[in-house]
Amino acid sequence: MYFPSIELLSPAKVNLRLEVLKKRADGYHEIRTLVQRISLSDKLRISLKEDEGISVTTDSPRLPIGEENLAYRAASSLLEEAQTRAGIGLHIQKEIPISSGLGGGSSNAATILMGLNRILKLNFSKDQLMEIGTRIGADVPFFIFERTAIATGIGEKLQPVKIRPSIWLVLVNPSWEVSTRWAYEGLNFELTKRAIHITLPAFFRDIGHVASILHNDLETVTIAAYPEIDGIKRELVSHGAAGSLMAGSGPTVFGLFPHKKGAQGAYRQLKAQYAERGWGVYLAKTI
Repeated sequence: MYFPSIELLSPAKVNLRLEVLKKRADGYHEIRTLVQRISLSDKLRISLKEDEGISVTTDSPRLPIGEENLAYRAASSLLEEAQTRAGIGLHIQKEIPISSGLGGGSSNAATILMGLNRILKLNFSKDQLMEIGTRIGADVPFFIFERTAIATGIGEKLQPVKIRPSIWLVLVNPSWEVSTRWAYEGLNFELTKRAIHITLPAFFRDIGHVASILHNDLETVTIAAYPEIDGIKRELVSHGAAGSLMAGSGPTVFGLFPHKKGAQGAYRQLKAQYAERGWGVYLAKTI
């Protein structure tokens, strides 16, 4: 018997600006963030199988494969919403570092929701998938939205933004993990109130325009604990980046480059420089 399967890319994201406005009564935080997908991607395979149930396999020994895995939860949530049963096999080939601030788990969940909707012919609309995604994680709707966006609320309210032309990025991921919950819980809101809450336009004309708004409130927490992050930011700028910022809750740091050649040169030099520390260095572009 033939059981169909599909393979999909699951992209990472960077927050070009992240303002944490307040903590809500439900424990979530109100934010305003400019979010951009990038070409650094995991590879996902979704297969239907004869036996009912969900199974997850992966090439990463650090990735959970049970109910704590967001891709598993996405598949389970979609089947429950559709009131249907199916046998589903998920395979995740990791390229996005785990607990890196790049949204890999949320992206996997969103990609599974969209892929299963397609392969099972469930015909949920994008808005319906985003609503399901909100229950899985605050970043999941953004990846279903599939556009650069200003996200508000807990991240589920999305306004499209255009950034032209494409921007190249070099990303450095140190060898430690940072908990998103830890970073948010450590925020001093007196410090975040000092930030200038600028108007974010619906169109960014060039890389200089983007670099001028780079800001991340969570840096006050993560850099205090891991000052090496500040050093990575300076290194990226010294290698030609128009601007540099910590991604999400960290510890990954990215630099913005206007041209592929300059980004490739910085990538090669920093990859060699950080090799002995075992740090990951990645080359990507906005999508």
